[in-house]
Amino acid sequence: MEYKIKMATAENIDEILKLYHSLIGKDGCTWDLYYPSIDDIKNDINRKALYIVLNNEEIIAVAAAGKDNELNDIKCYSKDIRKPCDLARIAVKTKYQNRGVAKYLIKFIEGQAINKGFDGIHFLVGKMNFHAKAVYDKMNYKCCGECVMYDKDWYCYEKKLI
Repeated sequence: MEYKIKMATAENIDEILKLYHSLIGKDGCTWDLYYPSIDDIKNDINRKALYIVLNNEEIIAVAAAGKDNELNDIKCYSKDIRKPCDLARIAVKTKYQNRGVAKYLIKFIEGQAINKGFDGIHFLVGKMNFHAKAVYDKMNYKCCGECVMYDKDWYCYEKKLI
C-alpha cells in the first residue's frame, strides 16, 4: 500500500466533512448531517488528533485519535489500560473500502498512540456496524461491554498496546 498518512489541517476541513457526509445512510453508519460536524473536525485538528490517509492528493480515509473525555464514564473498560487513546470518527471513502485502508490507518494510529504515551485504545462501535466489528476483531481488539450514548446502542472496544 502506497498511501500517505498525515495530520489534517484547516485546508482539509471541507473534504473531510464531505467524506463524513458521503457515508450517512450506509450500512452500520450512525452519523447524520449534524454529526460529525465541522466543529468536531476543527476541534480534532486543533488538538492535533485528526489523521488523514491520502492517495496522491485525495483524502480517502480519516480518523480522530487522542485524549477525549467522552468515554470516561463507561465502566466496562479494563482497568489495565490506565492512559487510553480515544479513537473516533473513522471513515473510509466507499470506493476504497474492503482494501485494508482502515486497518492501515488504525495500525499507524496505534504506533502514534504509543509514541504519545498512551497504553491502549478505547472506542465505540455501533451495534449494527458489522463490517467495522469484523475489522476490529481481526485486529485483536476486544469487545468488553455495551453502552447507550446519544440515544444509540454501542459495543465498547479496547486494546492494550503496551
